[in-house]
Amino acid sequence: MNNQNFYLRLIALLLIIMAVFFYNGTVKDKEQAQDIADLTAKTESLEKQQDQILTALKETYEEQKTAAESNASSDVSSEADNKSEKDSTEDKENTEQADSEEADDSDNVYKNGNFEGSGTGYGGTITVQVTLEDDTITAVSVVSAPGEDSAYLSQGENVINSVISEQSTDVDTISGATFSSTGILEAVNDALSKAENA
Repeated sequence: MNNQNFYLRLIALLLIIMAVFFYNGTVKDKEQAQDIADLTAKTESLEKQQDQILTALKETYEEQKTAAESNASSDVSSEADNKSEKDSTEDKENTEQADSEEADDSDNVYKNGNFEGSGTGYGGTITVQVTLEDDTITAVSVVSAPGEDSAYLSQGENVINSVISEQSTDVDTISGATFSSTGILEAVNDALSKAENA
């Protein structure tokens, strides 16, 4: 009988231990299921936010692209109109100035006055105006560069200071705007060739 009591107590103890393990396993499963549900809900919420952000970015990009294209097309047409007006006015000025100054600058390499030249930049033709006085380059300005990116063009225009200070186009191009600065140098050379005394 002692053995029977012992075995009954042992079986009861084993049943209690199994019940505790089963209960703990069930509680852990419920906690894991709840954690998974919470994580799934958070993931879905983050995906929705990400989709909203991407949609907003796409819409903003499309709006800016459309605005840039409309600005570019209006700039190109207005630049073309302004260029044709400037060209006719400057041609008259150059002709009048060249006629009046031919007598005084015949000993110089270059004629005095304003002369236009063109060169090829990254985005197309760059036109500059070079002002000469007694074989000295006194000013260089970009008249038009419709195809050039404005950031690269403004960076490339720094080569103008070198041209004026060195009184030569044999200067280094601007790093980061090599094509634009090379186009400006070509345009200055073209203008100087037009200014040469015959």
